[in-house]
Amino acid sequence: MTNKTSSFISSEFFSSSATSEASPPKETALQIVARLEKARVGKKSDLQSLPQRPPSRVQIPLWSEDHRPVLHDLVRSALFTCGQRDARLDLKAKPIYALEHIKISYTGEELRQRDYDVYLQILHLSRGATVDNRQEWVEFEARALIRMLGWTQNSRSLIELRETIRRLTACALEVTRSRTKTSAAVVYGGPLLLKYAGAQEGGFDEVTLWKVQINSEVAAQLKPGDYTRIDWQIRNRLSPLEKWLHAFYSTNQHPYPMKVETIHKLCGSRMAEIKFFRRAIKAALGRLVEVGFLSSWQLDDTDKIKVIRSQMVTAHDQEDTGKDGVSVPN
Repeated sequence: MTNKTSSFISSEFFSSSATSEASPPKETALQIVARLEKARVGKKSDLQSLPQRPPSRVQIPLWSEDHRPVLHDLVRSALFTCGQRDARLDLKAKPIYALEHIKISYTGEELRQRDYDVYLQILHLSRGATVDNRQEWVEFEARALIRMLGWTQNSRSLIELRETIRRLTACALEVTRSRTKTSAAVVYGGPLLLKYAGAQEGGFDEVTLWKVQINSEVAAQLKPGDYTRIDWQIRNRLSPLEKWLHAFYSTNQHPYPMKVETIHKLCGSRMAEIKFFRRAIKAALGRLVEVGFLSSWQLDDTDKIKVIRSQMVTAHDQEDTGKDGVSVPN
């Protein structure tokens, strides 16, 4: 009976001494620590031997006290809308309407023209500076910035400034731009501001001293032909729709006629009926003639708007492309 049972069981089962001799000796705790430390040092040495990427240095251009730089990719789109009173939309990887050579995807709270005012002013404070991927702070006094923006000097403006800086930091955009259908595309993105810090006094939201870090990958796009210097004094006198039109038409000395419906989408208007927007854009264009930016404008029988600029462009303006198509989200 015993022999029959053992024939079904390996002899190694009964020979514990043979098994222990075949197994490798167990490491002690000290040996394990020593082995891991040796591996870590070796890996660190391998990484240090790899070529290191030099800091990516960006020279922010210079411009006069009376001008601000608008990046063509951003103002030829509905990224900064002309919204004013409606609740802001919360967007997630949202395709943004833009001219056909530009594609923008945006995540975050809807950005408006007053947000763009703050961003332009922060860029203005950093003009001429050289920054790299280690980043440098742009520091400013909140009330001084509010005065430059033309906002009312009160607690509400301090709170709005804080909300705007938070919005510019919490967003994420991706821009793809190609000059022609066959040219290689340029892709860049991230938040407009990387991070911020501040000191407050008085109420909880009344931050009076700020320092922020701009996204140098976006600022690096301020290259000749890709941005325009606009008149800051004129912009400060305009309504949100007028600001959008002013920035948009500043990027081209001889703008091509464009349908009212196309402009309605490009500026991010949320007017439900095009007839109301048509009335609003007529008033806005009239205002741009009044402040001296446009020489004239007209609306033809095909519902296209044609404008004639009264100001010469700077050396940093882009030449006419001969197209006025748009990139329409699916």
